[in-house]
Amino acid sequence: MERSPNANRLYRLAGSFVVLASLTWSTGCHQMLATGIYVLEGGNVEPAQCKEFEGKRVVVVCRPPSTSEYSHAGAARVLTRNVTTLLRENVKKVEMVEAREVDKWLDESDWDDIQELGRAVKADRLLVIDMEHFDLYKGKTLYQGAATINLTVYDVNERDKVLWEKDLGEMLFPANSAIPVQDKPAQQFEREYIAILARQIAVYFYKHDPNANFALDALANR
Repeated sequence: MERSPNANRLYRLAGSFVVLASLTWSTGCHQMLATGIYVLEGGNVEPAQCKEFEGKRVVVVCRPPSTSEYSHAGAARVLTRNVTTLLRENVKKVEMVEAREVDKWLDESDWDDIQELGRAVKADRLLVIDMEHFDLYKGKTLYQGAATINLTVYDVNERDKVLWEKDLGEMLFPANSAIPVQDKPAQQFEREYIAILARQIAVYFYKHDPNANFALDALANR
């Protein structure tokens, strides 16, 4: 007997949930979860908000909070590397400046001259990630990542003209819960949180699945 269109959709949804569950439990990877949801939603795609990087040489740098520059310098550099990788993998015809070139410049230069970085590495575009606040803890016994971030894209060839800006506000992970500190080492949680921050930043520059952050709170506790 031929199924109705609604019945067919229910079967497809059920099958997708089975695949999604198996991917999530077997890999523990939120990217796999995002892929499953992409299939489930029928390929829903959101366009890039900023397309200034296509066909350009781009350098990314994250500036840590000025009040705790040294304590969070490592997190800022990891975020720089992660965003650089995501843009290289997803933006068409982009040439990304290697993060090690950025690290070398930072070791030899002053944060106050951050816009000079673009010229130093011969980039066309400079993405500055301003981390105004960064924390991994909610109290003394719980993890909950909290960062306040602003993005600015500069045209290096036009006297650092601002091409695009975005205030991301406070970005929490997990958004609606917290993780007991005994459940995982702080270094592991920091890696997970920075990886999520990197994706939430990078997707403004390429088309993406808007449902990819679905169920991140549940995966935070794996």
